[in-house]
Amino acid sequence: MNSSRRAFIQNTSLLAAALPLVNHRLTAATAAFTPPPPAPNSDILREILFSPGFITEKKNCYDRYEPLRKPAQNPVLRAEMPWEKAGVCWGSVLRSPRDGKFKFFYSTDFPGAQAGAVLVDNSMQGKNHCVVCYAESDDGLTWRRPALDLFFQKEFPGNNIILTWTSYYNDAPSVIEDLHDPDPQRRYKLMMFHIDTRDSDLNGCCLFVSPDGLRWTFTGTVLPSQDASCLWQDRRTGRYYAFLKDRQGNHRSRMLAHSDDFKTWSEPQWIFTPDHGDHAGTHFYNQSAFTLCGRTLGFLNLYDLTTQTTWVELIESGDNHHWQRMPSRPHLLQPGAPGTYDSGGAYVGLAEPILVGDEHRYYYYASADRHDAADTGGNPAQRPALAFATFRKNRLVGQQTEHDGFFATLPFVCPGGRLFLNFICSGEVTVAIKRPGYGGEYPGYTTADCTPVTGDHLRREIVWKTQPNLDALKGKNIRIKITGRNVVAFSATFER
Repeated sequence: MNSSRRAFIQNTSLLAAALPLVNHRLTAATAAFTPPPPAPNSDILREILFSPGFITEKKNCYDRYEPLRKPAQNPVLRAEMPWEKAGVCWGSVLRSPRDGKFKFFYSTDFPGAQAGAVLVDNSMQGKNHCVVCYAESDDGLTWRRPALDLFFQKEFPGNNIILTWTSYYNDAPSVIEDLHDPDPQRRYKLMMFHIDTRDSDLNGCCLFVSPDGLRWTFTGTVLPSQDASCLWQDRRTGRYYAFLKDRQGNHRSRMLAHSDDFKTWSEPQWIFTPDHGDHAGTHFYNQSAFTLCGRTLGFLNLYDLTTQTTWVELIESGDNHHWQRMPSRPHLLQPGAPGTYDSGGAYVGLAEPILVGDEHRYYYYASADRHDAADTGGNPAQRPALAFATFRKNRLVGQQTEHDGFFATLPFVCPGGRLFLNFICSGEVTVAIKRPGYGGEYPGYTTADCTPVTGDHLRREIVWKTQPNLDALKGKNIRIKITGRNVVAFSATFER
């Protein structure tokens, strides 16, 4: 590593951090650290998601997935500014738990020759200035670009550019707001792929920190990766995960590295490579991660070289390290019809779905052009844009019975409390609590003892004839068994 080069970059980042903001009021992000806010419902003891990786026995029962729905108001942010020539490209939409504001960090570029060029995935890079921009919203639907004027003030007065770095290529700025780190100068963290014009040791996924999400300092850490990466923090533990890309043979494939402090990282390991069920044109382009009902899930971006299109599958992990695709590999988010805003590709958003009321929003990168195809002929009105898709609260994956079917979960330690079920059924549903292994149903918590429930409920309490709650089983290993005709069950919640 060229130490003087790295020192120059770090000092330049610090200088940028000292620049004044114009027409923008700083938020409380720079204030003294406060502990993370409590969960929306502090009465929750534990949640169980009925995803395929948490199910054991089943009869007349199948996995159930809910395709994401695209609202009519899409796309919600289009390229309008002269510095957004490439469109509104890959980025992260967060909702700050501190002020409730939606914050969007996205990449774009504008013409401006750099020092030479480099070929990246059949595209010559280096002819444009790659920058990161910031937009914000009160509702996640109507967005504004604050006039920050941190960079390129003369060329673009009133711009919202927050990060620039001379490069052949900068890609996929992935941002988290970290409430675990006690240092307020490191409240926001960013990972971005970079190809340096002078120092090859700076090629890879570069890490940055910021007190406010607007002024960034390069940490000096570069993770080994190609482009199309994603940073995730498990807010249950504070640990960081970097989803990276390399090729296995000619196929884009996915790797994982992790860190406890954002400084020292594990060596990357493969997590997704093509298998016997994938054809020769299958590539794993990018992925994201999130938690739902206590289970770690993610969205995996697949790219079909033969059609040049991308779509999104659901994936899951029991420990954040070992990942698996769903057995049926369902397409939960697909490109739109020809000529629409995402007809060329639906690329994963680089942040978690956001719960708004009883609906999750997943913001994604929408392209009317296929990967290596200029379908729009350069029409500026059809440049990449920000779009979102939705699913109902905790209803993304579950189990569905046919006839008189049932299923049971993996064993887990009972937290006690009251049990609530998220389900849909026009008939009767019953719930039993089973022992692990070869054990049967616990006395008092059998299928026959359960008071049947019916209807469409995000949260319906389950009781038994002599047992109104599960306090009697607290600390014991249990399994949940659900029985019914044509039941669609998504999750269970234990509450005080």
